[in-house]
Amino acid sequence: MAQIEICLDSDSRYLTPNIQAVCAAGVDSIELCSQMAQQGLWVGAEALAQARQACNSHTQLWVMLRPRAGNFIYSVTEQQQIQAQLQQAAQLGADGIVVGALTADAQPDMPFLTLLLQQCRQLGLACTFHRAFDACSNPANAVEQLLALGVQRILSNGTPWQQQQSITLGTRQLAALQQYIDCRLTLVAGGGVTLANLPQLQQTLYDNAQLCWHLHSAVLTEGKVDAAKLEQLQQCVAKPVNKQHGEADA
Repeated sequence: MAQIEICLDSDSRYLTPNIQAVCAAGVDSIELCSQMAQQGLWVGAEALAQARQACNSHTQLWVMLRPRAGNFIYSVTEQQQIQAQLQQAAQLGADGIVVGALTADAQPDMPFLTLLLQQCRQLGLACTFHRAFDACSNPANAVEQLLALGVQRILSNGTPWQQQQSITLGTRQLAALQQYIDCRLTLVAGGGVTLANLPQLQQTLYDNAQLCWHLHSAVLTEGKVDAAKLEQLQQCVAKPVNKQHGEADA
């Protein structure tokens, strides 16, 4: 069965109860970000410490390492900021980091990412490559490079990053990506997943432990995690899917 990840805003005044609600529901993981209007940035030490205290040991806590909005081409100074954020994430008890860095020609920044993954291994952190993946010029090559580095998960919604489109427009690309990955790492499918469109998305993607559904606002009511929406989400993911013939091979 697919996993579930809930993205939570560290700027929310409901951060602690939101994390507690997600953990109480037995959700697999939380991604913690700030400034969701900027597609998620680094959260800061105080919020991360608060989140770690509220999060139980059964729900993994992933933290976004992104020093600014915009593209994923980072200066030396910004790279040093990301490395410092990674160190702080480990010290404050994160289970994993969510990061992405590209070169000017839209390829994974291998020299910098190599340093980050070495740091992850030394500190015992897992690594997700975030939607910088959707800005890569050659997704298949990017998958192979990220696998070689030891990245465990890739976050994508199947559409070009800069176009800010819903995941419903990227399902065929996601299905092709999932088939190419072939369970060598976890595909985190996110960026517009809702309780309304999830059944449609499930018709296209293979339901297995190497797939993770990533949701944010879909489980909130007035900024608070809604237990009824979480339960609906879990029931939807647990329900067997009758795929339409040929859809999974798109």
